[in-house]
Amino acid sequence: MEAIRDNLWGAAGALLGAVALVMSIFHVTLGPFSVRPSVASVVAEQVFEVKKGILAGLKGEQPAPQEKRGRPVNIDRVLDNTSIGLAFAALLCAFIAGVRRERRWIVGAALLCGGGTLAFHAVLYGIAVVFAILFLLIVIGLLGGLS
Repeated sequence: MEAIRDNLWGAAGALLGAVALVMSIFHVTLGPFSVRPSVASVVAEQVFEVKKGILAGLKGEQPAPQEKRGRPVNIDRVLDNTSIGLAFAALLCAFIAGVRRERRWIVGAALLCGGGTLAFHAVLYGIAVVFAILFLLIVIGLLGGLS
């Protein structure tokens, strides 16, 4: 118990970083969790609103203002942002632990877990960008007849 008490900032950073890393891996492996509406339902909703506005205009009425609906909570974005925030908190705790001259292994663990989480997210976003560009090039090639 003395080791944790003497290295409180480093232990907190390692714990936060480990939670962030496990949360990120869990989300990537088992996600996405939020349900997206189908394209048909989104289009039908927009067409209905346009129809309602046109009918109100033809009758000479002012179209009824739309009620503001709050956006539903997207659990995937919450998980991503929470894990990134925990990773930054772990890096901050590691910095404070390094300044306080706590044990190097606990500072290293906090840096490894927090930095690993941020690197994991960066690699995932990088892979997504590369595949999006490849997909775009394939579509342009097929439409342009470059085969």
